[in-house]
Amino acid sequence: MSRFYARIPAICFFSFLIFSVLSAGVTGKIAGLVTDVETKEPLAGANVIVESIWQGDIEIKLDVPLGASVDIDGSYFILNLRPGVYNLRVNYVGYVDEIKTKIQVFVDKTTRVDYELKQQLLETEEIVVTAFTERTVEKDLTATKQVYNVSDVQSIAGVQDISDILELQADVVDDHFRGGRLGESTYLIGGASIVNPLNNSRAFSPIVTGLEQVEVYTSGFSAEYGNAQSGVVNMVTKEGTNKWLSRVEYSSTLPYYKSWGGSEYSPDKLLFYSMLMDPEAWLKENPVNPGKPMWDIGYGVTKYLPEPPLTWPPVFLTHEDSLKMADIGRMLWMLSVRDANLVYDKKMDYRVDFTTGGPISDNAQIFIAARQNLVNPVVPTPIPDLARQFMSNITYAPSQEDKFKFTFIFDNTFENYLNSNWERWLFDRTFAVTKRSNFSSQYGVEWKHIFSPASFADLNLKVLHVTEEDRIDLLEADQVINDYSSGRNWVDYTGPSNHRVGRLNDDRGDTKTVTYYMGASWTNQMDRFNLIKGGLQFSYYDLNVDYEYNVTDFQTMQHLIFRTHPYEGALYFQDKMEFDGMIANLGLRFDFYNLNSNYFLDQFHPLEIPDNVAKTELYTRLQPRLGISFPVSEQTVFHLNYGTFTQRPSFNQLFYNLINDNSPTTKVYTLGNPLLKPENTKSYDVGIVHRIAPGLQLDVSAYYKDVKDLVQQAFIVDTTLTSYLSYINRDYADIKGFHISLEKSTGAIRGYLRYNIESATGKTSNPDNLDVPPVITEDPAIDKGQYSERYTSQGDVYLDYDRRHKAVFNIRYLTPPDAYPQFWGMRPLSDISISFTFRYATGRPYTWDASGQGLKYNKRTPTEEEGRMRIEKKIKWAASTMTAYAEVYNLFNKHTWNYSRTFNNDRNLVRWETDRENILTDNEYAPYVTRQ
Repeated sequence: MSRFYARIPAICFFSFLIFSVLSAGVTGKIAGLVTDVETKEPLAGANVIVESIWQGDIEIKLDVPLGASVDIDGSYFILNLRPGVYNLRVNYVGYVDEIKTKIQVFVDKTTRVDYELKQQLLETEEIVVTAFTERTVEKDLTATKQVYNVSDVQSIAGVQDISDILELQADVVDDHFRGGRLGESTYLIGGASIVNPLNNSRAFSPIVTGLEQVEVYTSGFSAEYGNAQSGVVNMVTKEGTNKWLSRVEYSSTLPYYKSWGGSEYSPDKLLFYSMLMDPEAWLKENPVNPGKPMWDIGYGVTKYLPEPPLTWPPVFLTHEDSLKMADIGRMLWMLSVRDANLVYDKKMDYRVDFTTGGPISDNAQIFIAARQNLVNPVVPTPIPDLARQFMSNITYAPSQEDKFKFTFIFDNTFENYLNSNWERWLFDRTFAVTKRSNFSSQYGVEWKHIFSPASFADLNLKVLHVTEEDRIDLLEADQVINDYSSGRNWVDYTGPSNHRVGRLNDDRGDTKTVTYYMGASWTNQMDRFNLIKGGLQFSYYDLNVDYEYNVTDFQTMQHLIFRTHPYEGALYFQDKMEFDGMIANLGLRFDFYNLNSNYFLDQFHPLEIPDNVAKTELYTRLQPRLGISFPVSEQTVFHLNYGTFTQRPSFNQLFYNLINDNSPTTKVYTLGNPLLKPENTKSYDVGIVHRIAPGLQLDVSAYYKDVKDLVQQAFIVDTTLTSYLSYINRDYADIKGFHISLEKSTGAIRGYLRYNIESATGKTSNPDNLDVPPVITEDPAIDKGQYSERYTSQGDVYLDYDRRHKAVFNIRYLTPPDAYPQFWGMRPLSDISISFTFRYATGRPYTWDASGQGLKYNKRTPTEEEGRMRIEKKIKWAASTMTAYAEVYNLFNKHTWNYSRTFNNDRNLVRWETDRENILTDNEYAPYVTRQ
């Protein structure tokens, strides 16, 4: 058996050469019946042709129309359609041609389009059905998902990238999908993952201007999706067409302060400012150093004083002398708070978007999307936050059977990271603010080959680079903070109000990952009833982490470092069976991974014998997936799904290696655990979809998730009580919820109401936040290396991200292009869109246990509400269209309290419960207080 496991990577590689690939669906399907309108007899041999595609309001004829012939039973299907909006024509000898326009095709969905043709008695033109709308419910809906056409959601205020689209979901809260932890979802673009494997988070947020359609799965995703427990976000990029189309967008905010009370540097906020302008105040006793005046040692004055003269009789200082010394202290302090009275409300954020696409030859097209986004932080920094993204692809079709797509995406962000220690960086945004730079890129090639109208295959090769860098200004790579401190005239200085300047941030380093991805799939419509798909996925990783914490000096510095090359993959098979009374999606997924590294055999003394290691082995897991829908009527479908979803722990949890090797004995702080098992979720979902009227649909579903083997931190303690942190599979979660969605997608008034009620309980919300982690202790009573476990008796609690209720409401009003009145050829009320979005969410759990009863997460933060509005007007001129719009955020001026700084902060939590009216005044260093 072990020899078979060892050969799996080779098997995958050669299978990859044989098969073609696509790890995630990026195409849809049109199917239906063609019959005689009077006799209802099937019209075998009729031709169904996809004639054109729509880009916004522009119809583009296809150079090579797609199509199918109608079978003897009147049925037809067209596979391998990219998501978008199409015109579909049917013709048959002796019958009038019929065209249906603006047919929506969605990823992984069958769009039903039936035709009833009239016999051609006279020479007549074709029949055109404009703005086609499905009149029956989506019968093949077995998973819980929402599909977004980017052209629609761009008219909603604030939708700029994929994270904004997720905010439109009621069952996704702060990147938690249906009660799951962070990092339990996967993000795919162009069929390949853009997840940072170190922490299982999204490496970057693709801009919506480069996307055609987005699928958001929150339950029941099929066997082709792996390494995810809670959700899948599948993004399909735009492609160039045979007509050049370009778009430029510029937007900016009005100048304003990003804090509720105006300038953070106003003397009205710095209540100590006027008090400390008086030198007499500096003669008062130092509250931090009792018995000493304010200006004495500790505030940077004494080091500048000359040695006292030796005279006889001795000279005694007068009050005037003391005032002069105090004034020196005051002036040094004034240098540190020189930003007092700073006005910075003239800064504006701005964003520039550019897209273009079109033909570069008879059989090749190009598409490019680019963005630059500048955002000023809440306080002025030397360099504002800046994000740049570039997305491009070239499609090349040398024949009707083959299509190649070359892709390249680059994302770069620079961020001023303002941590919770605001007293350190308020007056020092140069030294005390971490400068974070992230670089991500994905590039590769996709190849699609069509064997027949019923069979096709895909090949996908992608490489994902992710680099995250934190730097400390002024320090070289081989320097620590003390090297800089000892060679300068200015020491770091802390004022009476505890505001600090001159102190460098003490963490730096970078993490680099490269993911090499390849996979394979083959899709075949075997007959009218069975659409099968099988495939292979394989990923190889290059992980390189080199990060330093607490770089004050070499003796206390902690070094996080590892370099490793794990691999993982999967084989899957699925069958979509479509019958009149039932549609079923059956799937089976076989996952495997090998960390391809060593682990310490003695976990209690890992560095005692460094060579006492073993090689990790291949881990395998089988996951069944089942989804069924039962059409109750033409307008109602009952659906259910079940699945087992496993996820490999993040590589940080598997390989983390935080040590101090500069001291006489190497100190271990944290070691990853390569023996961790995958986390596992069993998910159940049942629901009903009812089409109330054309374009108006109600979706109701209930779900339950049983989550096991979640990762949690634990202390590893030997007999000498020396300990370090590691990770174990111990935690679990119990999640249940109910989801309602009412959506209207056609007409002048459109919108939706989505509501989710949920309960997510367990031990911890993430691996690192248990108050008392479990302790695994070496047991001296038995053989060395054996252990006993000690856990806390804490019962199940609400996870700290749980929100019992969340609702998202959106309504849009659109005027038609020919809206009246008309003056001198102009229609001022045409092409206007007004959109209003409202979000409501109940508070998160937090702990308040003043009586010491051991209560946990027994209270809730205040509810959160936000309203947004967007008004836009399209103005057409010749072949161009200009859109002017205005957006308003936080329409009702509602506060949202920061969870970690208010409810997860010991001091602020007490003030919230006992002195809430004054919580925004920091009185810890009274009388030198600050309004926050």
